[in-house]
Amino acid sequence: MSRVRRKGITYKIFIITNALLIASTFLIFVIFYYFLPTFYHQYKVNTLNKSLDQLVSETEQMSFLEAKKDLDNFTLQQNVSLVVVNESERIVYLPSIINVVPYSSIVNGDEALKSTINIDKIKQTKEVYSSERQISLQEGTYTLLMIATLQPINEASQVMLQFAPYVLVLILLISIMGAAIYSRLISRPLLKVNRVAERMANLDFTRTSTIDSNDEIGELSRSLNRLSCNLQESMTDLRQANQQLSIEIDKVRELEGKRSAFIATVSHELKTPITAVSGQIEGMIHNIGAYKDRDKYLQRSYVIMKDMEKLVHELLNIFKLESAGFEPQLELVNVSNLVQNSMRRLEYASNAKSMVVETNIVDSLWVRADRNLIEKAITNVIQNAIQYSTSGERVVIRLESVRDHVVFQVLNTGASIPSNQLSEIFEPFHRIEKSRNRNTGGSGLGLYIVKQILDLHHIEYSITNTKKGVLFQMKFQREDS
Repeated sequence: MSRVRRKGITYKIFIITNALLIASTFLIFVIFYYFLPTFYHQYKVNTLNKSLDQLVSETEQMSFLEAKKDLDNFTLQQNVSLVVVNESERIVYLPSIINVVPYSSIVNGDEALKSTINIDKIKQTKEVYSSERQISLQEGTYTLLMIATLQPINEASQVMLQFAPYVLVLILLISIMGAAIYSRLISRPLLKVNRVAERMANLDFTRTSTIDSNDEIGELSRSLNRLSCNLQESMTDLRQANQQLSIEIDKVRELEGKRSAFIATVSHELKTPITAVSGQIEGMIHNIGAYKDRDKYLQRSYVIMKDMEKLVHELLNIFKLESAGFEPQLELVNVSNLVQNSMRRLEYASNAKSMVVETNIVDSLWVRADRNLIEKAITNVIQNAIQYSTSGERVVIRLESVRDHVVFQVLNTGASIPSNQLSEIFEPFHRIEKSRNRNTGGSGLGLYIVKQILDLHHIEYSITNTKKGVLFQMKFQREDS
């Protein structure tokens, strides 16, 4: 047997069970050998005395001939010798005297039966027990003497001692076989449970314990299965949490990258006009060349500063929308009025580019939103459509109710967005025209602000290329006024 198996539970149960069986058998044998004779002696004496008392009671006032039958039956049943002596000390009944007195003491004739037994010589010894009773018959009162031999039990003890080696060999074989079978039966379910526990320790929850008994081992098996299931669920949740954490980390890294790019772009957007204004002002101060015309370059510097002021306001709006804990102030808003207000505000820009603005606005459409933010988003979308359309094109604005939604659409004809830029159109500082010339476009923050506002309101929106041009659409949840 290997060293590992000797440390196993099967080996331990086998040794302990085998030792207990052998020790118990040996102890029982010793108890039988030393205490059985004494116990049997006491039991035999008590039984004989009780039976003798019953015999005396049953034969009371019987005739001697009637009592003789009971006396004969008693000697046969109890395997004892009885002697009945009359008042003259003459033996009147002696059926088994040959078993207790020498043959030479028995002779023919009544005179030979005259007190041939010395009662004192047959008093109880270690191997002989005697008891005396008075028995009353019709013929008179007699003395009843019972003599019983106890030798057979002592002989049985000696036979048991001689038979002991054979019994011990048999018991040893039975103990070894029984202990082996018992140890396997007990340890087998425990070993199965242990194998499942080892798999669990290695984070393998694919195997469950199949022990389903109604004892403690079965309960342990079911508890282990529940533990395995709970651990598997916890591990799954932990993996999902780790994946989610990895995603969040990636998002944070991406956000940091975007924030760095955003800051770099802001720095560039501010640095360029600041450099231009500084150069113009320096030229005007020193009356260098064309900068002697101060009125002209003061006007240009003023325009640049107004653009910078607009950019700063847009940046402040972005910081406000992205700040933690910012919540829009929701209220019932007549979005029809907001669209009309934005169109009136941008009427000059459309007229300056000779653009035709077509409208189809349903009156009194209500939504729940932040009035200022939604008006800002609508204005930026319309302004963006006008700004990026060529002169003479059309801008079509629609506001209608579709089932339980309010749909706002802006279509600027003659325009198109490259398909590879559609997913980037809402990014900050993104412009289709990469030269970033202020004469051909703005700062690139208009649609990014629109995205921030609509995301805060959980409003669906999209921008797509159509056959007629670029279509922007947002969909509100309609509210009753």
